[in-house]
Amino acid sequence: MNHKSNLRIALTVLVSSLLPATAFGGVIDEDWVIFEDFVSGAECGIINASNAEFIALFDTGTMVIVSGADTRFDELIVTSDDEVLFNGQPSGFVEFLDDGDGLPAVFWTTLVGTIVEVDTLTGEPFDSGILPEDRINTGCDACDFIDDSIACDDFGNGDGGNNGGGGNGGGGGDVFFPVPCGAFSPATLVLLTLALPFAKMRRTRRRQPN
Repeated sequence: MNHKSNLRIALTVLVSSLLPATAFGGVIDEDWVIFEDFVSGAECGIINASNAEFIALFDTGTMVIVSGADTRFDELIVTSDDEVLFNGQPSGFVEFLDDGDGLPAVFWTTLVGTIVEVDTLTGEPFDSGILPEDRINTGCDACDFIDDSIACDDFGNGDGGNNGGGGNGGGGGDVFFPVPCGAFSPATLVLLTLALPFAKMRRTRRRQPN
């Protein structure tokens, strides 16, 4: 199932500084983007490449690899249109797709729908030739990957899991529509029918801990 976004929330994105990859060497104290799938209700802070997991910092869109040592790639930017830029050049998209376990996950994909592979030293993207449905055990909760973050230390998960649960300190934000009780009530179906052409994925800031 393709959960590709039709509605975007504005995000200020800085121009890439084209600096080499930078290891954090400390706490990630910046908010990251939580991608919310309108279709499934899933909330995911992790962007899955074929060989790595990333987060996107909320204020700049800068991508940070969080599998292994947390490393920021200033040349990799996720724009407000969910497009990924490498050194300012279009290099695929970020979108919700079903993984090999049948669960929604955020993937970095090429124009032909395959998952991007990344040179973990330079951030340069390649076509892995692997489809999202061939990837299993995908990541969703950024706190499962981030080495050190104030948001994850004492407040539980930083964002929701594949089942759409928010978790303590999970992705916040307002819902688009109040949904009446009863998942399959006529009123709910009408709301979903009206909403689907216009809103399938949205982006929010990682909720600040209380």
